[in-house]
Amino acid sequence: MAVSDQDMATGIWNAAEGDEADARPHLGPRQRWARRKAILQQAAVLLLVAAVAVFVIRNTVVNLQARGLASGFDFLRQEAGFKMAFSLIAIDPTSTYGRIFLAGLLNSLLVAALAIVAATMLGFAVGLARVSPSAPVRYVARGYVELVRNLPLLLHLLLWQAVVLRSLPVVREAIGLGGFAFLSNRGLYLPAPVAGDAKAMVVAVAVATGIAAIVAGWSIRSRAQARGEAPPRLGLVLAAGGLVSNAAAIALLDWQVPVLAGFDFRGGLKLMPEFVSLVAALTIYNSAFVAEIVRAGVQSVARGQREAALALGLPPKLILRLVIVPQAMRVIIPPLANQYTHLIKASALATVVGFPDLVNVFLGTSLNQTGRAVEIAVITACVYLALSTSVALATSAYGRRVKLVER
Repeated sequence: MAVSDQDMATGIWNAAEGDEADARPHLGPRQRWARRKAILQQAAVLLLVAAVAVFVIRNTVVNLQARGLASGFDFLRQEAGFKMAFSLIAIDPTSTYGRIFLAGLLNSLLVAALAIVAATMLGFAVGLARVSPSAPVRYVARGYVELVRNLPLLLHLLLWQAVVLRSLPVVREAIGLGGFAFLSNRGLYLPAPVAGDAKAMVVAVAVATGIAAIVAGWSIRSRAQARGEAPPRLGLVLAAGGLVSNAAAIALLDWQVPVLAGFDFRGGLKLMPEFVSLVAALTIYNSAFVAEIVRAGVQSVARGQREAALALGLPPKLILRLVIVPQAMRVIIPPLANQYTHLIKASALATVVGFPDLVNVFLGTSLNQTGRAVEIAVITACVYLALSTSVALATSAYGRRVKLVER
C-alpha cells in the first residue's frame, strides 16, 4: 500500500507529541487549602486595585469640578468642526467627536492590520533565508536583519517620508502599475469598488460566507493532520467553495479606476503618502524582528526530524513545509504575539508623519478643541489595552492548540 508524502510528514512530526492525561491528580486537604488561599489572595489584590481606582477617579472628578472644568463623555455627541485627510467612513465638519473617534480607530486598525500581514510574510521569508543552505542567501538575510533592526523606528518613518516618497515623480508623470494603479509623490491611487446598498449587502454576505467556509475547511484539515489521518474531502470542498464565493463577490462589484484629470487623479481610492510611508516603515522594521523569531523557531526543531524526513525520501521543500515549520510554530507563536503587540502600539507614531490615526485626531486635535484630557486619554488607553489584550489572547489560544505535549 503506497504511503503519500503528506502521511509520512504527518507521522514524523506527530511522533514528537504526547498525550494529555485524562484525569486530574487527587488533591489532599493541604493542596485544597493552598488553592483557596491563592484565590483569596487574588481577590484581595483585585479589591485593592478597584479601591485605588475608585479613589483616583473620585479625586479627579472633585478636582476638575473645583477648577470649573467640565467632565464626562457628553462631548462625544458634539460637532467636531474639522475634516480628516483620510478616512474609511464619511467625515465632514458636522461630524461628532464620537464619529471622529471611530474614524481614527478604523485608520489605526487598517494600518496595524496591513503592517502585521506584510511584516509576517516578509519576516517569514527573511527568517527562512537566514537558515538557508546557501551561504550568500544567509549573508544577505543577516545583513538585512542587522541593518533594519538597529535603526530606530522613527528614523525609518522619516526616511520613507522624506527620502523615498518625496523622490517619486509628480502626478502627471505617475508610475503606472498595470494600467489600473498609479504611484506618485501625492500617494498611491488604486481601483475602488462601487456598489449600491443592495449589492453591497449581497457582496458582504458572500465574502463572510466564503471566509467562514475557508476557515472551516482549514480547521477540518488541521484536525485530521493532528490525528495522523488524510485530509477529508469535506475540508477541501469547503475551502474551494469559500474561494469561489469570494471570487464571485469580487466579480459582482463594479470597479472605478483612477483617471488623470488636470493636476490629480479622479475616481478610485487614494492612499496618502503618509499612509504608505507609515505602513512601509512598520512593515520593514518589524519584519527584521519577525525574521529572527522565525530563525530561532526553525533552529529549535530537533535535527533528527530533518534527518528522518530525508531518510524517507521527502524533498527539501516538503520537509520545510510539512515537518519543520509546523513544529517551529510552537516556538514562534509566543514571541510573535509580543511583536504584534509592539507593532500595534508603535502605529501611534503616525502623528510624526501626519497620518490621521486615533492618536492624531482624537488624542491630539479633539483634545485641544474640547479640553477633555482625562476622558480622551482614558478612552485612548483603553482602546490600545483592548487591542493588545485581544492579540495576546488570540495568539495564546492558537499557541495552546499547537503546543507540544511531552509524555
